[in-house]
Amino acid sequence: MTIVLSMDGMEDPPDDIAVLADICVNGDQAGPASARNRGWLSVTSQYILFTDSDCIPEKEWAEKMVAMLKDKYQAVKGVYSSGGSKLIQRLAQVEFEERYRLMKRAGTIHLADTYSAGFRREWLEKLGGFDESFPLPEHEDVDLSWRFTRAGGQIGFVPGARVAHVHRKSWVAYFRMKYRRGQWRIMLIRRFPARAVKDGYTPQSLKLQMLLSVPFLLSLFFLSAFPLLPAFLWLLFVLLTLPLLFTSIATDPFTLFFIPFFALWRGTALFLGAIQGLIRGGR
Repeated sequence: MTIVLSMDGMEDPPDDIAVLADICVNGDQAGPASARNRGWLSVTSQYILFTDSDCIPEKEWAEKMVAMLKDKYQAVKGVYSSGGSKLIQRLAQVEFEERYRLMKRAGTIHLADTYSAGFRREWLEKLGGFDESFPLPEHEDVDLSWRFTRAGGQIGFVPGARVAHVHRKSWVAYFRMKYRRGQWRIMLIRRFPARAVKDGYTPQSLKLQMLLSVPFLLSLFFLSAFPLLPAFLWLLFVLLTLPLLFTSIATDPFTLFFIPFFALWRGTALFLGAIQGLIRGGR
């Protein structure tokens, strides 16, 4: 196994980090898509695994990923094992756990996001790797995954392939991330309109939460004219969070009380980001 550290135009890493890699590659700062392409093109391995600079794979992570790639799948996806001890980090981990439950039931999935992903080399070559027109760490792996499945590739889910990560540490940082995600998702759906209905990763209840979040907030401004409307919309919104609530009970019961407010925060950010994506029209 060859470990490659691919940098995005940054200074050379500290010696204690560089020593962990067999190969260090660098180039002009052009975004993670470009850096990842430099990484996998620097080796001749049949199986290519990706993780991010802020992730720490668990023992046997690589073995579990490669085992699935040697089976019937041409790409695989692992999971986050943890996200941090702050409330917003724990809530974000519950969010991931809900998505992982969807993927476990699905069998074949449509996303191999690069914090824990693997591909057979011939498929990366066939697709030309990551689209380097993506300048940010945002949806370049979704784009590759959707091109991959459109070309007939199958992505397997490997829940035992776990990496530790530090999720966003503040509510503001989380909101900004989700706003950006909503914006880029709309712009990517223009390339893949069929994924707007079902992508195998986004719960359908989340889409409804997005649509209801801003109308609920706006209804608070008309409380005197329509006193029952906010209560009705909030009740409906809470009902839409039931899948996330059940996931919270199963994985981190401490977060249970905060789930509806977290879902409202998330839904509002995604909704506003999606509106911005619609306004922009393209990258």
